[in-house]
Amino acid sequence: MNIRKNLELFQELIRCGHELYLWSYSPGMDLIHTNCPDTEQSGDYIFMDDLVDHILEYSKTSRHPLVISTFLNLMWVAAFERNQGRLKSIQILGPMFSGANSQQKIREMLDKRQWSVHSKINVLKGLEKIPIIPSNLLWQYTFMLHYCVTGERITSKDLQYMTFPSKEEKPDGESIDKISDEHLGIWASEQEFLNLVRAGSADYRTALDKSSLLSSGIKATANDSLEMAKYNMVVLLTLVSRAAIEGGLSPAVSYNLQDYYSQRIIDAGSVSETSILCNTMLEDYVTRIQQAHNNMDISKTVQSCCDYVTTHITERFTIDFLAARAGYTEYYFSRKFKQEMGMSISEYIKQEKVKKAALMLSTTTMSIQDVSNELAFSSRSYFSDVFQKIMGESPGEYRKTHLKI
Repeated sequence: MNIRKNLELFQELIRCGHELYLWSYSPGMDLIHTNCPDTEQSGDYIFMDDLVDHILEYSKTSRHPLVISTFLNLMWVAAFERNQGRLKSIQILGPMFSGANSQQKIREMLDKRQWSVHSKINVLKGLEKIPIIPSNLLWQYTFMLHYCVTGERITSKDLQYMTFPSKEEKPDGESIDKISDEHLGIWASEQEFLNLVRAGSADYRTALDKSSLLSSGIKATANDSLEMAKYNMVVLLTLVSRAAIEGGLSPAVSYNLQDYYSQRIIDAGSVSETSILCNTMLEDYVTRIQQAHNNMDISKTVQSCCDYVTTHITERFTIDFLAARAGYTEYYFSRKFKQEMGMSISEYIKQEKVKKAALMLSTTTMSIQDVSNELAFSSRSYFSDVFQKIMGESPGEYRKTHLKI
């Protein structure tokens, strides 16, 4: 495979539709070549400097392309060329906007930077030249760039995301523009995706990718691209929630999940965060649908108890309360539950709390103490002991290896 020729052709194809540039860097992030005629106006010296260390650190542990969001609601895509496992070059496409961003918000964000007026004016002039790329094209460009340098075909689930500045600064992030001129074929593709969700099939990812390539979402205009992404994710969440119920998930559980993820969508600060959250949300729903299918032999009484535990997982309740709710004595109900579920009620409650804790540790920046409090554990030490016993590692160790933001 001639990577150089592939990249040259890729640049020419991209430039047919957008003034979007490719930057080739050495393994040490020294600029080797770019087809951008004016590096200062494009913002290379401004927008990339803060990212160098993070990109290099990422390249040590992952071979997948990286979608980067910066404080100006800009996006970059990085692909990594390797030779016998060693990093040979880093190819970066950008900068680009992923939606019709508010110029006023950009000015406000620039004002927070300690730059001179002259520098800010130059940045604003450069921003005017940066193209807006809808999500379906952004993903296709990322797939194409990765293929050019590796020969590997990937899908959206393989993309990794990185947002700057850090989440703690809570900037207004960029989003994927969800506006398309046509909806041809969308209904059939959408139904294929939802049918796979109802079935609890892992193949839902393939159908979702297909639908995403046909359309970039609802036709509407928001104040900025992050708001647009949130609108679209709420629509997706609603569709998936209803499909999950049709697939056998308890309405109470499905609606509870919808409330939880709706709040997470509202709190999201960037397109990267919404993309990661989307993957987490879909995986959560499909896993629960699979579990519901596996539990078809469980009595309605025990299933109702399981559903109650799931929907009230942040509360404290006793086995006596659950038994009374089911209309049985504690002794009889405990025996019935263990016979059908293969574990005691208390073990099941701990297992469900740890599942929820694992999700929170991997997709939020909540402290371990806050996670423990949220799930109504009596103390952090008890929470850590239970988590360690079920997951085989401490909450802190789990977060280090599974954090997705």
